[in-house]
Order: sequence, then structure tokens, then C-alpha cells
Amino acid sequence: MKMINIMVAFTLLAWSLQSPADQHVTTTADSNHYVLHSVYEIAYGQNPDALEKDLITYQKNQEALGFNNCGLYKHEYGSQRAFYSFCYFNDFDQFGAIMKKAEAAGTGSGVQNFASHTDNILEVQQRNLKASPTRVVYMTWRFGPYLTLAERQARADQLFDVFSRGFGDCNLYHHAWGSELAHYISCGFKDYADFGKKYGAVNKILADEMMDAKLDILEHSDEIVVKIMD
Repeated sequence: MKMINIMVAFTLLAWSLQSPADQHVTTTADSNHYVLHSVYEIAYGQNPDALEKDLITYQKNQEALGFNNCGLYKHEYGSQRAFYSFCYFNDFDQFGAIMKKAEAAGTGSGVQNFASHTDNILEVQQRNLKASPTRVVYMTWRFGPYLTLAERQARADQLFDVFSRGFGDCNLYHHAWGSELAHYISCGFKDYADFGKKYGAVNKILADEMMDAKLDILEHSDEIVVKIMD
């Protein structure tokens, strides 16, 4: 089955308004500065295995079009019964070349066999996970609208420090284009015994150091996802 390469209408946010002191440099040795992160919600009554098969094929096609690396995770615990995909790229010159190839190849009309779909392009601020873990805690943090961009970044940095110390290697991203203005943190773990230890470590740091911190969190979500392909 051919799938439509759907890109939602992205809303521009002028991150260039940040001062150089507020901007982050990717810590990874490669040049994956951006990631296309997509969510495909499983439709009511649908067999998830069928959608999983289609998305694996789709992600392999995305790599063939020129993304550096694409992968796929699926819901294990969290708010949405969904599949979560990612494709890394270096810059928008590369992204533009990929889109030209996709348009030239054509995708046909296809059939949408997922309930809903969103795309967000995220900028990688810290990338310390050297490989895709088997299981990932994927967190979304939205801060108070009364904060400046620099203040939101400072809150995200505080939280990233806590989770990096508790879980070990984690990644930090922020919104570049897409449907929501947020920061995102992903951290890996091996199994739920490992998760329990890391969860306990995070809670100890929060109890010892952050109980009186003003974080101005407006909304927050946690998703635990398990790897399908990388």
C-alpha cells in the first residue's frame, strides 16, 4: 500500500529572536540538527499490526528519499495509542531535496488507515543517546505563555538536567515548526526494573533540590514507547 507523505501546515516561530547565549549547540558528533517527529494514532477497531507493517515500509522509503536515519516506536503506556516515528536530517537544504524527491516520485491517492496524524519538526538541542534504546520515556513540556523564550528555555534546561542525572543519557529538543510550542525530553531504559531505579533517582533529585523551584509548567505529558525499527 502506498501512503501519502502528509505534512501538516507548519506554524512559523521565530527562534532567531533568541540571543546567542540562549541558543544551544548539538552535542552529538554528527550533524543531525533536526528531526521530523510524527504521530499516527491507531483507529478504533483497527489491527495495530497492519498499521505497523505499513509504517515500517513508509519509514524505509523515507530513508531512501534521503533522511539520515528513520525509526519507529509504538505506544506502550501513555495518553495516545499510537505509533511514533522519527527521521533525522542536517538542515533545510537537505529537507528541501528530500521533498523534491518525494514530489517527483509521487505517492498516489493511498488509503489513510490511521485515526489522526501530526508532524512536528524539532531542533535538536542536546543529543546524548548514541543509539535508539529499546524503550523510551518521551516527555512534552509546555510552559506558561507569560514567560519569555529565554525563560522557557531555562525551565527546560533545569528539567533536562534532572532527567539526565536520573536516567543517564537523554535528548532535548525544542519546537522549530509544527502544531505545538513545546520542549521535549527523551530518555531510554532497558526494562521496567531499570525504569524503577531511574524513576526513583529522578524523584530523589526533585525532592532534594526542586521542591520549591518555580517551573511554570502549563501542560505536561509522558509517553512510554517501545522500539519497532531503527
